[in-house]
Amino acid sequence: MRMGRVLTLVGAALVLLLAGLALAVYLSRDEDNLAIDNLLAERFSRAVALAPNGSRVDLGAVATFPWDHVLIVARGTPPAAISRRIGDKWTGIVGLQTGDLMLFERGGRVVRFADYRGEGRFAGLSRPFAELPRRRAVFLVRDLVMRPAP
Repeated sequence: MRMGRVLTLVGAALVLLLAGLALAVYLSRDEDNLAIDNLLAERFSRAVALAPNGSRVDLGAVATFPWDHVLIVARGTPPAAISRRIGDKWTGIVGLQTGDLMLFERGGRVVRFADYRGEGRFAGLSRPFAELPRRRAVFLVRDLVMRPAP
């Protein structure tokens, strides 16, 4: 009889600990955070790296999901500046950023974002922000320098 009570108390303590852990996770979550699209970042970086010198890379062909504009953000731009530019709090989780960010917008809201991870660089864009509509998000790549295509 005594062993049964001890096991019941241990079981109740475990249930309370698990419930407390679940509550802590639930209360500390942040559903507004937007995670970087690693696959998109890799696809774009690879497309630029493999592009023959003087050829074009169409961002719309690489980023096939629905989007209207891309905002190219210079590396190292503070989150507060990004928030001011997009008109909403920037909650993107970048991790190890290797290059400029590409924020894909649809209807005035950021729907995805990626970063450029190659050895090249963007040129011919206003800094720290450049906004391009989808139809004009085509880059001429020469010696790993990406310029908006004419």
